[in-house]
Amino acid sequence: MKQHLIPNCYLKAWCDPRTPDDQTPYIWRIAKDGSSKKNKAPAKSFTATDRYTITLPNGEKDLIVENTLAGLENAFVSVRDRVEQREELTPEDRATLCLFTAAMHSRTKRAGDHWKRTAQQIHDMVSSLEQQYGAKPTTSHETGRMVEVAPQYLVMTMLEIQTPMYFAMEMSVFVSQDEIGFITSDSPCVWFNPNAYRWPPFYRHAGLGQRDVEVTLPLTPRHLLLISHENLPFYVGVEQKTVDEANRLWHAACAAEFVSWKGETRPCWFEPGEKPPADAWENTDAGKRAMQRSAEWEQELKAFNEKSGRGDND
Repeated sequence: MKQHLIPNCYLKAWCDPRTPDDQTPYIWRIAKDGSSKKNKAPAKSFTATDRYTITLPNGEKDLIVENTLAGLENAFVSVRDRVEQREELTPEDRATLCLFTAAMHSRTKRAGDHWKRTAQQIHDMVSSLEQQYGAKPTTSHETGRMVEVAPQYLVMTMLEIQTPMYFAMEMSVFVSQDEIGFITSDSPCVWFNPNAYRWPPFYRHAGLGQRDVEVTLPLTPRHLLLISHENLPFYVGVEQKTVDEANRLWHAACAAEFVSWKGETRPCWFEPGEKPPADAWENTDAGKRAMQRSAEWEQELKAFNEKSGRGDND
């Protein structure tokens, strides 16, 4: 059963308006490095077989995740229509956008595969401990099941956990009249802290509790949802510079492909930016001292391993 990693109803907003009348409306899927592009119908894009289907112990198929997502997608389309008309949204509408954002952050192939690898590591450790101590396999049965349903579990868990956190934050929609507009991708929901580069690398992962964190999700080529801790007007008109910066972020965050409304790109989307910026942690006195100590430690560890005959990973 083919199931959409990125919803068909969502992708339809990026169908090329110039599609010939005798052809099925299509989107432009562009390789991350810009080397190739292809037009595909949204219904045939970003799918996987039984990604959300749960196989029960008796062999029956449980579609609770698929059905939950389908109901959410229907509600989202209705809210998106009101966003396009710049209508005032109700708390229920905002809750729908929060739910949809949580789903789009967790249902991607990259997110599901990452959680499956994490569950596999936990399962391997539990199985190893049971074997070492001669214990009867019990907990490993549970962790093994976690591996089997990792993508499905991630989606349902994030709907429960992320949604109320988003709802407690501020919400705005950026509106653009740019000819190319906002792109989307195979990983369309991005968490980003624009000031994290000022912190040591260990702390640079974006988190919803960070004051400057920004959660962005393109809704259409003209509309960008922003969830943050900054109180802005709900609808904010933006210029091309803002669109290009947003598109540069989504291009950097995509796994393999991004979607451009008319199949067009701009060179600035592919620019990596200044590395590191002048005020980055690496350029501070504390950062320089820490990196020097780290380099010295690495040299000492390498020398010790060579002297003892141990490998770097022992």
